[in-house]
Amino acid sequence: MLVQRHGMAPSPFREALEPEATEPFSRHLARLGGLTLILVAVLIALAVLAPPGHGPAPVEGIEVTKPPWPLLWLYPIENWVGVSGILWATLVMSLVLLVVPFMDRGTGRHPRRRLLVVIPAALVVAAVAALTRYAALTPVTEHIEG
Repeated sequence: MLVQRHGMAPSPFREALEPEATEPFSRHLARLGGLTLILVAVLIALAVLAPPGHGPAPVEGIEVTKPPWPLLWLYPIENWVGVSGILWATLVMSLVLLVVPFMDRGTGRHPRRRLLVVIPAALVVAAVAALTRYAALTPVTEHIEG
């Protein structure tokens, strides 16, 4: 929404009679880089002034942790396949993300005209959401063999 509002890209839901004015991507990238540096500075200051806690003390031989929420969708795959499942699932997801720009090279911007990309993307998002939900509700299992 902000990309369209600030004139960096036209709306995909409206058919434009005339091309909309957009700002150069280099200007957008420069602004984004500056804001990123500010964000990193704020995060570094917060990390130094108010470091986060590290959780409970570990007990040797007992695993009671799950990965952070952005990686939680990998947890069930690790349970089903083993540790190598994390590598393969990450590689598959990376390849899917690399292929997306080449799947739809059409000029139409409306999502109904881009079903070749929209439907598989929705299925991937639904699968990741379902795996995340499943992992959140699943009890912690032992992955360390001793």
